[in-house]
Amino acid sequence: MSISREEAEGALRDVEQASRRSTAALGYRMSSPHLILWGLVWLIGYGAMAAKVAWDPLWPILTLGGTAGSFLVGWRMSRTKPAGFDWRYGATFLAIFMFVTAIFLIIPPKTTDQFGAFFPILVSLYYALIGIWTRGLRMLFLGVALLVLTLVGFFHFREMFELWMAVVGGGGLILGGLWLRSA
Repeated sequence: MSISREEAEGALRDVEQASRRSTAALGYRMSSPHLILWGLVWLIGYGAMAAKVAWDPLWPILTLGGTAGSFLVGWRMSRTKPAGFDWRYGATFLAIFMFVTAIFLIIPPKTTDQFGAFFPILVSLYYALIGIWTRGLRMLFLGVALLVLTLVGFFHFREMFELWMAVVGGGGLILGGLWLRSA
């Protein structure tokens, strides 16, 4: 039994499409615990800010704990890297870190709300880029949603921005992580 050229091309397209969907699903499952972890970090950090807890080392401790947790999660999942998950992600993170450092040296935020909105906007960019690179529409959607919700809170709910970011930002990351887990 032989197949036509068109049937062979169609079969190859189907295999490629299935491979992309499988890679995206694995990427979603790998991203899920990170979103949940950072959602908890944001919930605690922004929640403490909203409650007017004046403890200066809170965000550095939460950030270091979240980073250590992310490395631990990544290390545990290192055997299940999706295709295409390579050095570019680390290089992108480093480029973004250097960009942020330069921006803060040139144009430092003047209010805590500006500082509190900057990092969620930056994270939204990172999620959107991951979604674009991996054709992971859920990651792209999460990046855009985080950007829009941060801007809505910053411009329309300024008097309760920290609470907004705790509930909407932190809660949104947790829900996003659960949504990715189900992919």
